[in-house]
Amino acid sequence: GQWGEVETQYQRRLKLYTNVIQTIKGAANFEKKTLENIVRLRAGIPDNIPANDAAALQAAQKNAAQLTSALRITVEAYPSLQAVAGFRDFQAQIEGTENRVATAIGRWNEAITAYNTKIIKFPGNLLAGLFGYSPMKNYKADEGAKDMDVKADDFKFE
Repeated sequence: GQWGEVETQYQRRLKLYTNVIQTIKGAANFEKKTLENIVRLRAGIPDNIPANDAAALQAAQKNAAQLTSALRITVEAYPSLQAVAGFRDFQAQIEGTENRVATAIGRWNEAITAYNTKIIKFPGNLLAGLFGYSPMKNYKADEGAKDMDVKADDFKFE
């Protein structure tokens, strides 16, 4: 039962990371596209328009209207862009999930210690030997797990 809890927390962690990363990628992509659109529209508005160039003035007015509209829609629909908050929330979720995994592993190790004690001490050792029970090992992290290998490429957004 205790190992099942460890596996449940591993599964929760896997689903959480996958879902949150996809959510953050989506928010970051939205923000990137929003910024690119605003920059593109702003670039279409020259700083200086010759007074006698009616076509340039008309184009600048059109781009200014589009920029104003884009900014209004962005501000109304998305009062603040959320990717930074998403990353911060992701960090909090990671911390909470890792704590749950650590707690589940700790409980697993406690259960194994109790089990091993029962099958080693008399009279449990007689029944354990008779029915083929043998000591189990506590959870041990994989080799190199303490040196988590996360690469920047794992978090590239397209």
